[in-house]
Amino acid sequence: MKLQTSVYSIVIITVFMAVLLFFINRKLRDFDPLSEPKGIVLLMIVFAKMIDNMVKGKTNDKIAEKLTPYIMTVASYIFLSNIAGLFALETPTSNLSVTLVLAAITCVLIEVYSAKTRGMKDYIKSWFEPFAPFVILNIMSKFSTLLSLSLRLFGNILSGGILMSVIYQMLGSISKMIPLIGKFNLVGVLVAPVLHFYFDLFSGVMQAFIFITLTISFIGKELPSK
Repeated sequence: MKLQTSVYSIVIITVFMAVLLFFINRKLRDFDPLSEPKGIVLLMIVFAKMIDNMVKGKTNDKIAEKLTPYIMTVASYIFLSNIAGLFALETPTSNLSVTLVLAAITCVLIEVYSAKTRGMKDYIKSWFEPFAPFVILNIMSKFSTLLSLSLRLFGNILSGGILMSVIYQMLGSISKMIPLIGKFNLVGVLVAPVLHFYFDLFSGVMQAFIFITLTISFIGKELPSK
């Protein structure tokens, strides 16, 4: 049942993102570049500029041209997935399969840019450095990046959801001690919004930011020093 709920959440968030991107695309297409940006157009310009500067800071202009749209998409998807609990949906990023896929895409991009930068011959050679038997350790190192990225996101989101469930139960027990309203979790209603702000909204933003920052940094490490 949990898997089914996660699948439904993934579909809902994906469809929502598609509709949102279609709406944003129309707004940007109709926007007059000579006029002052407002609303969603201004928000997208600020967001795109921020991500583009982050990517350029670790890579270069040529790579940023292709990598920035991907980073923006991943950041948006992770953020929407992280705050899904606010809308009574299962949080997709509390499913290890989802975070593994996101981390796997990052790992593939790391290897692609490494191969482009080094050249295929030097790239293959790097797997056997400093000695041929080290290929096993080098492979393990690649997998450690995959596990680190996926488990960090998965663990933080899952732990936040579990902690909120425990807090709701505790607040419900406290409410039962209050005369007349014992059957209604009044304490939970008063305290929960503040906790949701941290565990769902603030933490959701932070986890998305950490994931894309690590992605950009790992890719940047494979490029020649500026």
